[in-house]
Amino acid sequence: MAEPASLARGVKGPAGLTAGVFNIMRFSTHDGPGIRTTVFFKGCPLSCWWCHNPEGQSFRPELLYFEERCRHCGDCLAVCPQDVTDFTCRRCTVCAEVCQAEARQVAGKLVTLGEVVREIEKDVIFFDESGGGVTLSGGEPVAQPRFAEALLRACRARGIRTVLETCGFGHPDTFLRVALAADQVLFDLKLMDAARHKQYTGVPNRGILRNLEQLVERGRTVRVRIPVVPGINDSDEDAGQFSEYLKKLAIRDIELLPYHHIGTEKYRRLGLLYRLPGTPQPAATEMVRMAQAVVGGMK
Repeated sequence: MAEPASLARGVKGPAGLTAGVFNIMRFSTHDGPGIRTTVFFKGCPLSCWWCHNPEGQSFRPELLYFEERCRHCGDCLAVCPQDVTDFTCRRCTVCAEVCQAEARQVAGKLVTLGEVVREIEKDVIFFDESGGGVTLSGGEPVAQPRFAEALLRACRARGIRTVLETCGFGHPDTFLRVALAADQVLFDLKLMDAARHKQYTGVPNRGILRNLEQLVERGRTVRVRIPVVPGINDSDEDAGQFSEYLKKLAIRDIELLPYHHIGTEKYRRLGLLYRLPGTPQPAATEMVRMAQAVVGGMK
């Protein structure tokens, strides 16, 4: 997959390599073992209905509007190049520069490889003590492959263990090159049914499954993570399909992630429609049932 021109522009090699990110989260404990620094890449080829990081889908910087913080002072309107009078305008990000109340914030910026590495190195002591390291997440890191691979190799050169969190979408050669540079891969598996996968994520899953199979063939350490979304992929049929496929690949490291409402407010702040209103979080008993159906069916 080619990198978006808006992000690849000006790249001359490793020294000048840049990427779009929307967050670098320190002291993370949910994206791999130990204490981690997670780099969230901007842009994703998928548009999953349940995505809890919608600010990571577009490759372009986006404006989030926190209406509850807005003082309606008019500073944003005074500098607006669009000459709008609507406080909810999101056509550009100029207004965020003058908003003293931080009611307008920009998600996404270009960073250099050196900037990210320097930020990561601040936490090396915590990595050493906890068995943690760096996780590349998003968005989708493989959608910016040159930077992702360079960052993983820079971490390896410094003795920092790495995790790649991925949706698995990408050209097979490119995907494998990036994934093999990581110590561990967290591979999200959404749906097995091809038509429903495209309906709920926007892309087919044939290439995704092919990339997972390549990783297994190469002996890469892979943890498959399945987001359990009520009414979408939690039926007995879905569980059976997951189980049959993962059994064929002899994958035993499986994690089921319950759908949650965290992040739904971001859609409103971005001016986007959330497509799963009213969807409940799965009960603990349902997660147990799903786990037994997926893992139990592999025995």
